[in-house]
Amino acid sequence: MPTQTRAASQSRRIPPKTEPPEPKAALLANLDDIEDEDNILVIGQDGPDLMCALMRAGAAQVTHLRSHDRPEADSASLAIVPLVPSIDWLSNALPAIRRALHANGRLMLSLAAQPITQNLLRRVLTLHGFAAIRTRRARTGLVLTAELPAFGLRRYA
Repeated sequence: MPTQTRAASQSRRIPPKTEPPEPKAALLANLDDIEDEDNILVIGQDGPDLMCALMRAGAAQVTHLRSHDRPEADSASLAIVPLVPSIDWLSNALPAIRRALHANGRLMLSLAAQPITQNLLRRVLTLHGFAAIRTRRARTGLVLTAELPAFGLRRYA
């Protein structure tokens, strides 16, 4: 009879650290030719980190606004909202964002994916005069890009 006992040892492996993906990573991956943009407008609470990342990526001028209330008219060629809180917020913010964009300006949005969100967002963007709406899936949700054509609806300041 064996008098020895073996203790079963559990593996003491520490799982690798997995940090949550950052929304700015998905936005930066979908941007191309950032050096060609005159002025980039970042709107929202998560703007300072994205603003620094854009400058490191080669953006000439980046402006951050915490609120969409009063952006300067025709002041940006690209507007980025790193995190859209709700569709209601976006529908209230789009007139001001549209006013801030140059003709042929671009808009980029990042938001959490929901089943009805994509169609509703397309409708809201189209009603505000945006065209060429593209949707891409990211780990953090959806990334939408849209363009403001130089023709079409008249803009009033």
